[in-house]
Amino acid sequence: MESSSSRRRVPLVDMLSVMFGVGAWISINGLWVELPLLVQALPEGWNLPSFMSIVIQIANIGPIFYSVMHLLIPHIVHEKPSIYVLMVIGVLSSLLIGFFWDATSYINGEEHSTGLLTLLFFLSLVDCSSSVLFMPFMARFRQAYLTSYLIGEGLSGFLPSIFALMQGVGGNPSCRNTSAIVNGSESWQLEAFYPEPNFSVSVFFFILMGLMICCAASFIGLNHCEVARRERYESVATRIPVAVDNQTFVASSEIVDPMFNGKSAKITYHVELDSVSEEQQRVNTDIPKSVFIYLLLLQTWVCALSNGALPSIQSYSCLPYGNTAYHFAVTLSAMANPVSCLIAYFLPITNVCLIVIFAFLGTSVSSYIIALAALSPTPPLVGYPSGETLMITSWIFCVGLLTYVKVSIASILRMEEGKGDRNLFWFGVFTQVGSAIGSIIAFLLVNVYQYFEAYYPCT
Repeated sequence: MESSSSRRRVPLVDMLSVMFGVGAWISINGLWVELPLLVQALPEGWNLPSFMSIVIQIANIGPIFYSVMHLLIPHIVHEKPSIYVLMVIGVLSSLLIGFFWDATSYINGEEHSTGLLTLLFFLSLVDCSSSVLFMPFMARFRQAYLTSYLIGEGLSGFLPSIFALMQGVGGNPSCRNTSAIVNGSESWQLEAFYPEPNFSVSVFFFILMGLMICCAASFIGLNHCEVARRERYESVATRIPVAVDNQTFVASSEIVDPMFNGKSAKITYHVELDSVSEEQQRVNTDIPKSVFIYLLLLQTWVCALSNGALPSIQSYSCLPYGNTAYHFAVTLSAMANPVSCLIAYFLPITNVCLIVIFAFLGTSVSSYIIALAALSPTPPLVGYPSGETLMITSWIFCVGLLTYVKVSIASILRMEEGKGDRNLFWFGVFTQVGSAIGSIIAFLLVNVYQYFEAYYPCT
């Protein structure tokens, strides 16, 4: 009889696995690439990314809560029913955000985007929790379909960028004279008018909802389709590595990255595990304690930048160059995630000195981006095509370099013989700590101390 490891793959199960993976991070990725349109329409304006970063950080209570409950009452709280709950929340939230993304209310006398931020919390709850639920579920299937699932996760960052490029932003705003009656007399002032995109924000969110429905339908198919059921392992308990839950939990912390998606690091991290042979894993040497601590501190620094600070100030570094430049910076840097993952898969680095060099380069590019935000509304070369090109290129390289560093650190820590699980636990802890520190500092600078200044095209 043909063994399960040598059976041919079933295209239908591959397709279901890919679509199931697409739903893992489609919502958060979609919201971030839609920011160039959202910041123009919502009351937070340029401060909106910093609010979104904090909300996404708070939503990490989802995977933490599930992990604790799964340890305490595993016979009640486990993957399958929990994923069904997530799917219901995800589809409903995706539907509602299409109607209420622009709903606002006043809190302490200030107008806020309560519709968007509230539904963002539920969508983030789904996406962050998917990290500790989807991977253990896919571990029930043959290893070949895990690759298909990971391809789907990569597409969850790529597809929203494609749709955002198709949508466009309509171009840069134009200034028009408008009249208003003030104290009984007519006054004229310049007001910015933004061209309409190819389709509206609501349509974009409904497209994301359609992808979320496909994800839910794929999960149902993986559970109930007889062809898919035959592709499962006979005994999950004897086939699934004990460390799989810990590894997925670490991946969840990578995800906190709103824009860079620490998620991309998560994807590569799992692919990287598959790319390392058993023989390679056996010959690994111990990591000196000083190097171990240094790598964790480096991970904290990189995540403070990529998952917290930089996404929060992206609007200030991009928008002075125009709405179109901001649009390309967001979408192309989002596409840099899967590209960086692909490079890390074929060209992994395990030399600490090289990782430090890449981290230095990423920090240098990040410093330039932070300088652009600090100098807003008149950063260098504003109004020149060379300035726009340099800004967009900086964001692409920043995302690629910092993602590559995170993936490489995870690979080194994971490969230490006999200590991989413990190392990845601390990797996840320091990832969360760095992301939280970066988000909090950026939120305070942007919203409390109002350190950054917005650019108004018609003043």
